[in-house]
Amino acid sequence: MCGISGFINFSKNLSKQDLEKFGLKMSQSLHKRGPDSFGVWSDKNNGISLSHRRLSIIDLSVKSNQPMISSNRRYVLVYNGEVYNYLEIRKKLENLDVRFKTNSDTEVILESVSKLGLEKTIKEINGMFAFAIWDKNEKKLFLVRDRIGIKPLYWYYNGNYFAFASEIRAFKALPWINFEIDKESLSSYVRLNYIPAPHSIFKKIFKILPGNFIEVDNTKQIKKTSFWSLKKVATIKKSTSSDFNTIKDDLERSISYQMRSDVPLGIFLSGGIDSSLIACIAQSQSNKKINTFTIGFKDSAFNEAKYAKEIAKFIGTSHNEEYFEFSDLNNLIEKMGEVYDEPFADSSQLPTLLLSQITKKKVKVALSGDGGDELFGGYYRYFLAEKYKKWIFDQPEIFKILLSKIIHLMPLAFWKVVGNFLPSKFGGKQFGDKLYKLSNLIDNIDETVFHKRIVSNINEPRDLVNSNKEKQFSLFDKELESLFPNIISRMQFIDTLSYLPDDLLTKVDRASMYCSLEVRVPFLDHKLVENAWNLPFEQKIKKNEGKIILKKILKNYLPKQLFDRPKMGFGIPLSNLIAKSLNKRIDYFINSSEFKNQNLFDLNQYKIRWDEHSSGKRNWQFLIWNFFVFQLWYENWNKSKV
Repeated sequence: MCGISGFINFSKNLSKQDLEKFGLKMSQSLHKRGPDSFGVWSDKNNGISLSHRRLSIIDLSVKSNQPMISSNRRYVLVYNGEVYNYLEIRKKLENLDVRFKTNSDTEVILESVSKLGLEKTIKEINGMFAFAIWDKNEKKLFLVRDRIGIKPLYWYYNGNYFAFASEIRAFKALPWINFEIDKESLSSYVRLNYIPAPHSIFKKIFKILPGNFIEVDNTKQIKKTSFWSLKKVATIKKSTSSDFNTIKDDLERSISYQMRSDVPLGIFLSGGIDSSLIACIAQSQSNKKINTFTIGFKDSAFNEAKYAKEIAKFIGTSHNEEYFEFSDLNNLIEKMGEVYDEPFADSSQLPTLLLSQITKKKVKVALSGDGGDELFGGYYRYFLAEKYKKWIFDQPEIFKILLSKIIHLMPLAFWKVVGNFLPSKFGGKQFGDKLYKLSNLIDNIDETVFHKRIVSNINEPRDLVNSNKEKQFSLFDKELESLFPNIISRMQFIDTLSYLPDDLLTKVDRASMYCSLEVRVPFLDHKLVENAWNLPFEQKIKKNEGKIILKKILKNYLPKQLFDRPKMGFGIPLSNLIAKSLNKRIDYFINSSEFKNQNLFDLNQYKIRWDEHSSGKRNWQFLIWNFFVFQLWYENWNKSKV
């Protein structure tokens, strides 16, 4: 895992010294992504600079440092990621008389492109990757991002300069870039807690979409190409469906591939279905005890560590756990603007950073269970959607009108009292808040709108952001209703396309790379993804139970009582954190006249919601956290230098 960056000066008026100076500054900004070595390559005649930071995982020798030049001297590569089947590709190339100087996967990519071409190489490689390769003969730069979007890759273009980097912070090294906040992207952030690809928080800076590459030539032409499409995978039916053995074999192969490493490797073990299955298979394939890592919190309502410990003991891993007070999270909050270089407000970012910190103490690579929920139906909102469709949306219109009127007939305080007498999963202090949100859903039977609302902090971001528009992406695409008549399948598709790479994988990438830790995701092996989409629906979800097939596989390794329990997630007591630790700072951000000068938010609307939240009238914890994290990011971005 590494950090890559570079730029093209189309006017070619920079000296070689300047090309290398700016390239080095870009590289230095990404030092946590690769603390082991760095390098810069430049070509004054073509105005190009490529730079690299290395986290050494495969072939630790200096021969594998980057930028790396191909044996025929035609190509120059900077690369971030891992190609898991590099040994198999290497063997094929050796049969074609290709000779290697290193044992790295970097050289395998480079020599494969030299021998077979870029597109054939991309289709052959199995892994997580983001790389840039310069073709000296054609004078073209190619930027490639892996199929699922595990590894990040940003690009910028203003007509005179083109630039790319693993993280936006690297662009600050280039004095010609003007960083103007895109208010439409800000609206998306307020809705979702992240900014969906291909957009970023800044105008003229974009993410390369998963499964895509772009080509830049010396005439300033930019061409975008898709080499893998989730839509095709999910909608083109194969002659035969995947089955238990297909998924089991794919998962075992993926884990075997992803355990290849020349440095110590461990596993994030939460105690849930996904991480437990990965730990079980990995330990069964290893001749020695694998390190597993868990963090726990002393508040049992948010603690799964005890289950992880029992599972680790049963399968025989070398288990590592640390318990924290929730007050320990306060020490991490100030780092959020540094860890995430564009606004990002998934509150599980805090425990993810803690977990990365303790894991890095013993290993340099970790396996994670991300992706299992999207592929095999693990989210509660999937079951919720099915229930709403059956019991509310498919009911007569008069029923929905009456239900909505009844909800609004009584004040929130009344419903809060009622909630105290109901089972916790239905009631609780926020019962009234839940009912009011339900009434908003009842008012519109459009399934696309329903999905959008249940994943949003607020229905209309324009009420809070000084912008009448927000970015359009798959969540707004009504055409998907015809492609995916089943609402759960449609939600899985959109989650895999956007929520997974732009939220979950971004969260893990930035937190782990801040600690110089590589995290691999076996569930996102592209062949496993393809076969998961070819699996009969009832093998994923049946009778309000998800991950049917994963549980069947896990039964081969663990007693059912060790894993068959309600999903907890990786949560924190966010409401308490806001009320006890952050309330003064949030109050300052919302009420200080200083922040009016941002001209980004309608602070009066935030004041209303902050007062409602503080008084207990409504629960706006996620919206308030979203606003707070943005201000942390904004402060850090404006004061930090490269």
